[in-house]
Amino acid sequence: MELMEKSRMQPMVRRADGITEARMGQLLDGFGSLRAGVVGDVCLDAYWIADLTRSTLSRETPHYTLPIVDERYSPGAAGNVAANLAALGCGKVMVCSVVGDDWRGGLLKGLLTARGIETSYLITDRDWMTPAYCKPIRTGLQSVQQEDARLDFQNFGPLPKALAEKLGEMLDAMASQCDIIAVTDQLPFGVIGDGIRGKLAEWAAKGKIVMVDSRERIGLYRGVIVKPNEVEASGWFREEATARTPEEWADLARRLSGEVQGVCCMTLGSEGAIWAEGDNCVFVPTRPVPPPIDIVGAGDAFAAASLCALGAGGTGPEAAALAHCASSVVIRKIGTTGTASPDEIRSVHAE
Repeated sequence: MELMEKSRMQPMVRRADGITEARMGQLLDGFGSLRAGVVGDVCLDAYWIADLTRSTLSRETPHYTLPIVDERYSPGAAGNVAANLAALGCGKVMVCSVVGDDWRGGLLKGLLTARGIETSYLITDRDWMTPAYCKPIRTGLQSVQQEDARLDFQNFGPLPKALAEKLGEMLDAMASQCDIIAVTDQLPFGVIGDGIRGKLAEWAAKGKIVMVDSRERIGLYRGVIVKPNEVEASGWFREEATARTPEEWADLARRLSGEVQGVCCMTLGSEGAIWAEGDNCVFVPTRPVPPPIDIVGAGDAFAAASLCALGAGGTGPEAAALAHCASSVVIRKIGTTGTASPDEIRSVHAE
């Protein structure tokens, strides 16, 4: 009886039927006219491949060396969202952030430029460290691989006030040129503070489509579209992300939508996503992808694709359905933070 009463009190969640090939084609064709901006924590992703068959005992220490035989670098975090927007075919992609006056900042800026991403709103300053995730990977006989503990470069204090004010000016200049804005608030000490959040709310009120991805501060945003996963949404309310039904996840999404006074698009991993606008909730399922898979970068691909779909005139459920296809492209790309192109999305949708 108690469960029946509870179900009567909660609005039901509707299940979406997916998106047709024709409608997906219409949305994908509209990406080329979009001007996209990205603001948030840009990082450098590094893969350092060590061949242990070439290792020698160090003369100075009682350790064997890690001979690096290959290295790969790519934009990470907000940089990867920008790379995804570029791969999706947006007419213009701009990035607004702060990097350090160090080798990682120079390399990251070059990687973004090589992808056709405008970096004129990217601030370089010696008082900030360029965040980087460096992953040493050991290889041995028969190409067996083992990933060591990640080496992180990060900041351990807030963005200096003068830099924060300058970043706000850069955001205003970039946002005036944008149709859609992606926000990546990933690091404990990142570039987004109260001032940037306030400006994002103002630009959303002016009609810009703003989507926010935040690991620990998702409930601090106002008037925008927030895109947490189930762990981030649960964490904001200090709840455990235990297994729930779509209806129970929908209740969580509704609460977060009310908290931010905007839309909540909550992803549920391989299960799908919940699109919540107030009491109106839609569950958008996704199709399983057989292993092997690598989920690194899947959230960035989802954010970029769903934001583009909204910018091209799609509904929330249509945007989530298209974004599921983009994510399923990326998770099949092993060992890299990959991107998804319109042709790849079409191919996956046709499977």
